[in-house]
Amino acid sequence: MSEDVCEYENQFPYVDLSKLELERETGQLIPREISARIDGICVGKPSDNQLSLVVSEPTEITIYNIIEVSSKGEYKAVLLKGDPGLIRLAREYIYEVSSVRQHEPWQEWLQSKKFDTDELAVQADGGEGERDEITGTAVETADRLIKEAVSVGASDIHLEMFPDVLLVRYRQDGVLRLVDEIRPASEARALIKRFKVMARIDVTQDRLNQGGRISVEVGGKSYDLRVSVVPVADGQSIVMRLLNKGDFKTTLTDLGFSERPYRLFRQLIQRPHGMILTCGPTGSGKSTTLFSSLKEIVRPDRKVVTVEDPVEFRLPGVVQVQVNTAPKEADKRVTFANTLREFLRQDPDVILVGEIRDEETAHVATQAALTGHLIFSTLHTIDSVGSINRLKELQVAPYLIASTLLGVVAQRLVRRVCPHCAEPAEPTELDLELFKQHGYSPDQLQLQKGAGCARCRRTGHLGRIGLFEILTASDEIRDLIERNATKMEIFQKAQEQGMVTLLDDGLEKA
Repeated sequence: MSEDVCEYENQFPYVDLSKLELERETGQLIPREISARIDGICVGKPSDNQLSLVVSEPTEITIYNIIEVSSKGEYKAVLLKGDPGLIRLAREYIYEVSSVRQHEPWQEWLQSKKFDTDELAVQADGGEGERDEITGTAVETADRLIKEAVSVGASDIHLEMFPDVLLVRYRQDGVLRLVDEIRPASEARALIKRFKVMARIDVTQDRLNQGGRISVEVGGKSYDLRVSVVPVADGQSIVMRLLNKGDFKTTLTDLGFSERPYRLFRQLIQRPHGMILTCGPTGSGKSTTLFSSLKEIVRPDRKVVTVEDPVEFRLPGVVQVQVNTAPKEADKRVTFANTLREFLRQDPDVILVGEIRDEETAHVATQAALTGHLIFSTLHTIDSVGSINRLKELQVAPYLIASTLLGVVAQRLVRRVCPHCAEPAEPTELDLELFKQHGYSPDQLQLQKGAGCARCRRTGHLGRIGLFEILTASDEIRDLIERNATKMEIFQKAQEQGMVTLLDDGLEKA
């Protein structure tokens, strides 16, 4: 190392975090994602608009810019050097309040975290003869990440391995956010293996796509984590979908329907037979809409059954079956199609099929709707009319679609402006043109933006709301379907009949 570099590094005094008195309020002056990004924590209250930060690599010039930009110029950084392991523990103490006694001093908490990793280590075989320990630190980190993901309302946990770091990100309100960086590589591999052991996945395989499930209890509530492992260039990537196993509490009125679409949809789900579809990309809230619908119509004189992959929500009074395609023998598998066929022998009134993925399921669902059952299901299409073409691709005859389809709900989930830091926003020229094309005058516009606050973690957004487009199968629409009309012809007819499109609903809720 050159003398210049040594002199530069020596400009940053070393701080032993174990001897400091940390305060959570001070530490939380910077958001957790920023703390993870700079691999550091705030230890000093603002003085002359300066924050004292203990970081693992103070020679990283970009830290100054990150702090200045993230605080919108309010603070500048004063850097100190600290131990990476203690910085990670300090980050847990400062941000993971749910796992820490509220008023426990930092040094007492730190002492309770010290354990003998040799006693807690679990041996697991790695790939290519490699042998890594699942250390006590990995166990603690895995538990912390799950608890934190639940506490912030994350839908997914992403662990992505790179040459020198494991990035941890949560998907919150539909957006991925960096929350932690795990170093060194040995600790990152140990954490990956810990999650695989929890999911009962073979840890000796690191070159195969794998899947599993973790069941945990956080704050008295039960959760399932659906685990997907994929081999990547620098190791393995894990994504875990969080599912609340508790009773389903969302109602139709909670979803954010505008008045007319809400009225139309309630009329559809009260029909005695036929097929109702929801469509949209992954994570757009299709399952929530379907289960809110079931909750509305479940009653003692109706038998309601579902087949799902996996069972996401529990609903009292509903018989729920989970798909299982793991057995090698075809006759032992539980699929959407064979379960749906068996349901028809169970005298149901209402059937929910988690997803129509293949021709067999599409045909059985259509036949069930024809024979006096009310069928709910989902399709992966971008808009309501596109679901008709998708059914045709699955070899369902147009006349059968016309005879059974009641309606289609296309939906999206979009972020809400944080109500705690909302402020007026000036529309752009593009905004003005778009609203003008849809009948809004400039004086009608009252747009807002989020300035960013502690409640929304400085993002300006908090929570999400649904946008909905409902295609109802009127006589004219059925006639167009049966005559094999184009998607545009059906869409134009639906708009003539008053269909509120996704764009219309979005503009109304802006």
